[in-house]
Amino acid sequence: MRQGLMSRYGGHAITNGQWKSSASHLPQDQSLDNMLDNYATEIIPNHFFISSYDAIPEWMGNYKLLSFPKPVKAGTINHYFDELPQNCFPVTTDIYITHHRWKNVYAVFIKTHKDELKWVLDNYLECYVYTLMVFIRSKIEGEEQSLNLRPDYLEKILIILFYKMGLNYEGYLKSFTPSKTHLGKKISQKFVDRIVTILDNVDSDEALTELLKQYN
Repeated sequence: MRQGLMSRYGGHAITNGQWKSSASHLPQDQSLDNMLDNYATEIIPNHFFISSYDAIPEWMGNYKLLSFPKPVKAGTINHYFDELPQNCFPVTTDIYITHHRWKNVYAVFIKTHKDELKWVLDNYLECYVYTLMVFIRSKIEGEEQSLNLRPDYLEKILIILFYKMGLNYEGYLKSFTPSKTHLGKKISQKFVDRIVTILDNVDSDEALTELLKQYN
């Protein structure tokens, strides 16, 4: 079940007491179909995303349990967390990926460990945050959309996630460790080696588009 926003800061910073992302810029119809058709950003051809760092649809946000079908851990990142005023410190975050209704619509959840946060957030509760939805439309009728068969899809999803998490500043992403799951094993060593710096100074959606084109 979904929990209140105060249980998880994970990227949704507070500015003057207000969340920087909210439902205020969303359409009245927040169904997945309508959001994909009329709201999602097409970052490169046939690749669309919706991020809760921009606005939080009613089906995104915090979940106590991973209730979506068969979520798989993709990996763990060590990174800097600067979402509280006058605070910046290292934290550890796990990344999980599953489907949202269709096999080519991917739901990305993150969970930041509380060990590093409990000293500054007394009421912090670990939970899973539905942070990113990525829809990859097939160019070929019947083309397989499985991340197991298309690791380039998986790596693009992770790049979009890290960009939206604000890890595009030098030194903010300290390390990425793929999981030992079947999904983690699909991530290339080249990606692991490059990801720590590949997003440095990618400061716009246009720059992100150019980066993602490398994976086409």
